[in-house]
Amino acid sequence: MSVKPKGKVQAYGELAAFFRKSEPFLLQAECLNNLFWEVVRKSREKGRTTWSGNVFEGGKISLSSLITPSGYLLVSHCRGDALTRLAAYGRKKNWKLKGVTGPSESVLSFRRCWMGGEDELVSERSEFTIYGAACRRSAPGSGIFRLKSVEPESWPRVESWAVQFARESVPPLNSTVLLAMTKEMMLRKNLFFLDKEGVGPCAMGGFGRSTPNSLVINEVFVPQRLRRKGYGGELIQGLLCEAGARGYRKCILFSDFKGEENLYDRLGLERLGRFSERNFP
Repeated sequence: MSVKPKGKVQAYGELAAFFRKSEPFLLQAECLNNLFWEVVRKSREKGRTTWSGNVFEGGKISLSSLITPSGYLLVSHCRGDALTRLAAYGRKKNWKLKGVTGPSESVLSFRRCWMGGEDELVSERSEFTIYGAACRRSAPGSGIFRLKSVEPESWPRVESWAVQFARESVPPLNSTVLLAMTKEMMLRKNLFFLDKEGVGPCAMGGFGRSTPNSLVINEVFVPQRLRRKGYGGELIQGLLCEAGARGYRKCILFSDFKGEENLYDRLGLERLGRFSERNFP
């Protein structure tokens, strides 16, 4: 005899009502739940409505979730039976999902419930390690380096570097989507070159999204001919200083690198967990 999963699903007619209720819970694991703030921001800007809801256990939120405009279920960091309960609710509502994304433990648990334990294909999954670093008030390192905001006249170089970044990602990223995000970062003054005296621009990176207390560092790129010279580390130190100057306490970074010499590990950044996306066939 099957056991009915515990918990009660509360859906919200308005995204604003969902976020007012959910944000204190999401802040408890802010770095793992960082994508919620971006999805809500973009949905509000474009006037899009989407399903959103919480699972309550014992009168307290144990899971927050929403369906993104692209058709993926975004789930929060979670404990307990809430994911089983949400999967049962989604089947009852006849959800048509393209996949699920969020902290890895939550994503894998939901996928098992949703797909009935069916084996997954390598092509259906993406995995990232989440790192965190405290922001700085002053940049360490040599005075020969300078962080420069990217201006529109530098777009040809930016475009070339962004396309290379997309190709080198594992799995490769959609370059059209990445270029749109890169241009938005530039126009918001969130994209930077690391400039070295006598060399010029030698690395690129910036801030892709934010949470109340953190900025997410995105698109850290060093051209192949300039690698293994310490430029990536100098860029990240500069970005941590810039984030600190903006009043943020922490930066979040994602890495899909699976080799033994991860730059973020070498810099001593803190591993916070794993982030996953699973596509449904």
